[in-house]
Amino acid sequence: MRVLALAFAVVLASCTAAAPVELPTPAPTHEPGVVNVSVLLDLSGSRAPSGQPQRDAMQIWIEQLQRSDLRLRLKFVDVAGSDARLLLELRRAAVDDRADAVVIGAATILDEPLMQAIQVASIPVLLTLPADEPVSLSGGRFSFALAPTPERLTGLLADDLAARQSLAPMLIVGDESAPATSERNALVAELRRRGLTAPTPISLAASDGPQRVRTAAAVAKSLVLVGASAPYGDVIRGVPVTGSAPRVYLSYLTETADITSLREQSALVTWPGLRWTTLPTTPVQRNFLRDFTDRHGSPSALAATAFDALTIIQLAALMAPSELEASQLRLRIETNAFAGVSTRYTFTPQRHAGFPPEDVVYLRWSAQAGAPFVAPEPKSTDR
Repeated sequence: MRVLALAFAVVLASCTAAAPVELPTPAPTHEPGVVNVSVLLDLSGSRAPSGQPQRDAMQIWIEQLQRSDLRLRLKFVDVAGSDARLLLELRRAAVDDRADAVVIGAATILDEPLMQAIQVASIPVLLTLPADEPVSLSGGRFSFALAPTPERLTGLLADDLAARQSLAPMLIVGDESAPATSERNALVAELRRRGLTAPTPISLAASDGPQRVRTAAAVAKSLVLVGASAPYGDVIRGVPVTGSAPRVYLSYLTETADITSLREQSALVTWPGLRWTTLPTTPVQRNFLRDFTDRHGSPSALAATAFDALTIIQLAALMAPSELEASQLRLRIETNAFAGVSTRYTFTPQRHAGFPPEDVVYLRWSAQAGAPFVAPEPKSTDR
């Protein structure tokens, strides 16, 4: 029944309606003291951001925090930018690999096929990229969002634009990827909610898109680039570094390697990230920041959250090491708080988006230090 139900959930990727699916009863097949974790990442393909920094962060977690008395057995799976493959690999993790938990670090949307597949799998699924509160959705009982919600990120962006008097003229630019489209629509809705006129977004996929951006950027006060930052390097490098240059806002999906590749234009960009990365206060934060920076450069929020995903699974398992079934892990995650390097996550049966909104801030890049810093508050002339 479990295999057939999961196969049915995969088929839903091409359907518009989903029939109710009976939840299977998980069978405890793992070894004593071992938690099987499947990690689904985009390690190839064109979808951005790449999952490699998340994998790098998890390798550091294995070195720093892996325990001998309770091991996390990780299986990294490349879903290659494909939502269909993501569904297939989620099924394989639950049925073939008997995973006790799954981490999804791919830029996907919590649509009906994915949430139905999570419900059928009936194992904890930790999402490292921004996602809506999953509790009210099918499969929400098993889904845990570790990043700030899109609603919080959109509100933060609108607040910063207003505080710096950069709401108009504004450019909203994106490609046609699902994350970019979702962010663009959320921002337009937020501006309208505030009684503001939203500009017509420009698609880089249009033949005249790049030229329209270059022309409009000459007079715009702000340039908002939605979705992963990797596709926008040429756009940003085309913005002159002058006193009249627009403020360039990037997404939470930004990787720091995308910033450093901008050369002098890196001084123009700002993006939402984690407060602690500029001033670590705990030994775990300092150790992670040191090791990741030494090997890969300054860590992004996505890398830090991937590190935390493994910490949450381990801490939930340690609460009752003799009861490692997926259903028990899910219940412990749902009813506890967990201290990670990014923040302190708190989950309840009514809230599976565990990131506290006050711990996300806007960052700028210091070329001299090779690291981010918290963007200064607006000056009186900005208001």
